[in-house]
Amino acid sequence: MSAKEMFEKSDFELHDDIPHQINYFNKNFITETNIISFDKNTRTIECLIESDSPFTLDVPYPINVELLKAITQQCKELGWLND
Repeated sequence: MSAKEMFEKSDFELHDDIPHQINYFNKNFITETNIISFDKNTRTIECLIESDSPFTLDVPYPINVELLKAITQQCKELGWLND
């Protein structure tokens, strides 16, 4: 199963409109979006809850085992685990 399929199984949508990033979004609440972002240039992963509210800060997003498997699969597909 591909990383995209694994993320979709967890209700995340792929947004790859930025050339050097792969982003998966999951709209959690009306004002919050869960984001898992892979930066191809720096080979880093960011997981956060982004808020549309000016009164709420973005906070880290907790990762469950299913998402960890999807993240690992995405890293494999990017070739990051071949080193």
